[in-house]
Amino acid sequence: MVILGALGAAYLATSLGKTSPVIAIARDVPWGQTLTAADLVESRISADPALAPIPYSERDQVIGLIAATTLTPGSLLTRDALTGQRLPAPGQQLVGVGVSAVQLPATTLRPGDDVLLVPVAGGRVPAAAEGAAPSVVEATVVQTGSPGTDGLRVVDVLVDAADGPDVAARAAAGLIAIVVVAGE
Repeated sequence: MVILGALGAAYLATSLGKTSPVIAIARDVPWGQTLTAADLVESRISADPALAPIPYSERDQVIGLIAATTLTPGSLLTRDALTGQRLPAPGQQLVGVGVSAVQLPATTLRPGDDVLLVPVAGGRVPAAAEGAAPSVVEATVVQTGSPGTDGLRVVDVLVDAADGPDVAARAAAGLIAIVVVAGE
């Protein structure tokens, strides 16, 4: 009985001590950004059926894929967190909107934030928008740049393809303010 108990304990200790190398995130990777080798690190975990991390042996196949969500340091990388779809997706356009400090919230915009692009009065309305009633456009933040020497901060946003030209024309004229939409 003692020998069986010792063998059982030894087996349990060895099986619990076995770990597998998996991919973990080394630094922040915003939604929509391409994964690089510097973003990935090896982590060792015990097998758990509730977890589905990508094995470290597949690291080279992951590099170059796109983050489908914001990835945080220390988290394990799963297939659901990746996509091969580059931005902009079909039916969308990527537009840079230059805004002054009074045209966007003081709260930091993060990739994936839902925002409204609101037309503002001032100056002449761009040719693309002449004769059309200004309308609010729904958008998603891709990236926010640092303030330039002109005081403007460029915010890259995804909009529906039908809204892209009008948003670009208004943005070029400085006629857009950004409003953050409450998360769901």
